[in-house]
Amino acid sequence: MAVTARKYNPGFLSVDELVTTFCVRTAEYDSLVETLIECSGSANTHQIVIGPRGSGKTSLLLRVAAEVLRDADLSARFFAIVFAEESYEVSTAGEFWLECVSRLTDQAPRREGVDLQRTFEELRTIADDRMLEDRCLGVLQDFADREKKRLVLVVENLNMMFRDMGDGDAGWRLRKVLQTEPRIILLASATSRFNQMDDPKEALYELFRVIRLQPLDTKDCETLWQTVSGQTQAPQTIQALRILTGGSPRLLTIVARFGANLSFHELMADLLDLVDDHTEYFKSHLDALPAQERRVYLALADLWKPANTREIAERARLGTSKCSAHLARLVERGAVEVSGGSARRKLYYLTERLYNIYYLMRRARGPVPLIDALIRFMEAYYSTDQLKEFGDRMVREALGFDGGAPTIYRMAFERLVQLPSLEAHREELLSQASPAFAYAPNEFSEVSPALSDASELFKRALALVEDDRLQDVVAVLDEIIRTLGKSDSPTDREQVPLALVNKGNVLAMLGRAEEALQLWSDVTERFGGDNQSEVLTMIANAQTNRGVLLEQSGRYEEALAVWQQIEDRFGTSDQPEWVALVARSFVQRCTDLFKLNRTEEALSTCDRAMDRFEKSDVPDVVDAVAAVLFNKGVGLIAAQRNEEALAVWDEIERRFGNNDEPEISKLVAWALVNKGFTLTYTDRCEDAVGVWNEVVRRFGKGDTFLYHEAIAKAALNRMLVLDLLNRPDEALEACDEIFRRFGSSNEPYGDEAVAQALVRKGTLLVGLDRTEEGFVVWDEVVQRFEASDVPTLRGAAETALYGQAQHELNEGRAKSAIAFLDRALLSNLAGVPDSRLQGHLIRARAHLAGGDGEACVGDVEVALSILPALNMLPRDVLEVLADLAGGVGPERMCDLIKSSPADDLLLPLRTALERELGLEPRVAREVEEIAEDIRRELLDLRKSEAQQQTA
Repeated sequence: MAVTARKYNPGFLSVDELVTTFCVRTAEYDSLVETLIECSGSANTHQIVIGPRGSGKTSLLLRVAAEVLRDADLSARFFAIVFAEESYEVSTAGEFWLECVSRLTDQAPRREGVDLQRTFEELRTIADDRMLEDRCLGVLQDFADREKKRLVLVVENLNMMFRDMGDGDAGWRLRKVLQTEPRIILLASATSRFNQMDDPKEALYELFRVIRLQPLDTKDCETLWQTVSGQTQAPQTIQALRILTGGSPRLLTIVARFGANLSFHELMADLLDLVDDHTEYFKSHLDALPAQERRVYLALADLWKPANTREIAERARLGTSKCSAHLARLVERGAVEVSGGSARRKLYYLTERLYNIYYLMRRARGPVPLIDALIRFMEAYYSTDQLKEFGDRMVREALGFDGGAPTIYRMAFERLVQLPSLEAHREELLSQASPAFAYAPNEFSEVSPALSDASELFKRALALVEDDRLQDVVAVLDEIIRTLGKSDSPTDREQVPLALVNKGNVLAMLGRAEEALQLWSDVTERFGGDNQSEVLTMIANAQTNRGVLLEQSGRYEEALAVWQQIEDRFGTSDQPEWVALVARSFVQRCTDLFKLNRTEEALSTCDRAMDRFEKSDVPDVVDAVAAVLFNKGVGLIAAQRNEEALAVWDEIERRFGNNDEPEISKLVAWALVNKGFTLTYTDRCEDAVGVWNEVVRRFGKGDTFLYHEAIAKAALNRMLVLDLLNRPDEALEACDEIFRRFGSSNEPYGDEAVAQALVRKGTLLVGLDRTEEGFVVWDEVVQRFEASDVPTLRGAAETALYGQAQHELNEGRAKSAIAFLDRALLSNLAGVPDSRLQGHLIRARAHLAGGDGEACVGDVEVALSILPALNMLPRDVLEVLADLAGGVGPERMCDLIKSSPADDLLLPLRTALERELGLEPRVAREVEEIAEDIRRELLDLRKSEAQQQTA
């Protein structure tokens, strides 16, 4: 369960909340408390915690203070006086002790006969600083004697306090008290070491026991993430987050609150949105800096690499001496850290790493190539295991994932099922809410000569539509509008909106979308006050058509406004046709909100629709309720609320499982298919296989075409999961069943299921050492689909050729492998970028195995040129490139990457290879740490290979 974390300041938390949320820095906490307990003699050990802004100093000190309050033994011996995080009024030694009395006044228990508030008010009037110090110390000593406790002064940002003091003697006076007064213990914090501590000539030299806070390691980051969010993340994800946040507890807490329910890909993509969502935090940090320091700080942020004083000064357009002084102040503030270099030539870097993302993104007003490249690399390198990735893939497929989208889920329901799909539902909506050319008026209660002429014109328009002469239809409809518009008969005028709506339909069919939208809008405005049934029907048609066309144009915000207008106009009616119209508008509204990635609002709208319509028995409303419920389930998957999604799939089965209406029944089948997706996504693969078995058993009887696509999807994914579960015999049987059911199908989904089943069957057979059978199956895939016009089918043929090539390469037959690859690459099968990339990388390895280094380099160059075009960078590409670097040499691979369009994208890999060569490239710390992870992985790989060779 996640715990409350208030904004950015733990000082706002209660004692219980502090204890509950404190989950890292436990070793430092134990050390501080243990040392405090030892303070029992005439001299105390004073302690200072040093760490940059956001490193957890405040939480650590407040946790100690909380323990002093809540632990019986500690509270019997000590009383903690907690200063404010910033003590701006302290500029002398006397004012330090006055502030102490002020805090004691607020925090001490009320005692009869003791008026600390009155005493404090009297002390404030003392002008002489030494007298003020003596009098304040007397009050503190009296309190300590009266309570029989030692006072623990919890003082934050001691370095800033001493920097701003105007009293040069204050440090020595404080030291004297701390060394001679056993009743007072100082527990302080600082953002960095400071001169008063480090200079032997200064007062605070060797006064403190120092505890330095290091960045959180991966294990502590995982603990903090789980405490704050209530969710777990894969170790790879946590490592990526540790690198991006620099192990800062504060920044990781912000990200955990922001991304608790996001998948890995979403989290990486939405880290960029975090910049805008937390502008207040980052901006307040920047605004707190003096103008010249801010200038230096931003120059360093702009460089985004460890930089020396000269480089920063040049970027800030300042003199080196001035820049050096400002850097020293920034280091003292904890805003900048020394990051390598030498004593005379230090390198500096921003302490809070995400600030670089904030600054560079805000400055560029959009994605920054280097940041975007870094995130893409991290998505690939820190990806989750194969089974989890398979779950991700299936859910993305279920949600109509478009890899080019800025976030992981783009709610394109048209790729899901027929009823809740956008395209099919648009057709249904149009057929039910808009007559279009379904009829022409031929019976009238009152016939005028003008209307009689118009009736003939409507018939003519219908005939022209059937002949596909749409431009002529527009002319005929214009004539109808002119004719009826001049009539004095109300019945005549009622037909005008019908003609206008149909003209809009034809304009839309002609691709003249803006004219159609304006025409439908005019219908609403012109006839909006007419409550005649026929006119209301046309207004509903116009609004519906307008909303649908706006959706088709990607103008979802405008479409939402249309659905709201429909609800406003028709929402109070209890007539079945208008209730159904409003219900269907809710379906569209939910879909559009999902399209806009406003997931929570969409889910709320789904719930509102259910509350409003779920008890209706109107058939069209029941259909809409089913669609809303289905879309809610998909939306819950997108929000990573998988258990709730499973409950929705079960509710669809409970509500509609016995419904004989074809479209509802088909929706139930797809709900079960998606239930399998959801179970797989939550690592319950055995259960998913069981659900997909149920889909095939329950809906696969006879030859009911209605369920074929759902059955194909269930059977195909059952086969894939059985393969991943290492149950090859069952997976082979599933492949054969797909072929039996859909081998002669002419439907696209049938062909795709067969193609994928055959490819997987070939892989399974080869994996079972039935290589000859596997090659026969792969040959069949190539023969059947190599010449297909459908990219996915042609891609299956290509995958089969790659499978054959990979097997030949594994068996040491490089020449044969190259022949298969040449067929795939030269016959233009590999039209999809990621597929061509795979082919060139396999061929590069084959050329290398065959001793042709230059041909290998040629394929690597082509592969590197393809990489930037991919929506997602596959992790295995990084592994292959690292492996090829061992063949062509790290230096050559570095040169190839550096001269390619993929240089930014592969910067961490190039950095790792350069470090393998003994070079020390200066790159962003984030890149540097990823490079070190790559080097560790390469080292582990070499050790593993050496052990295998030894064995």
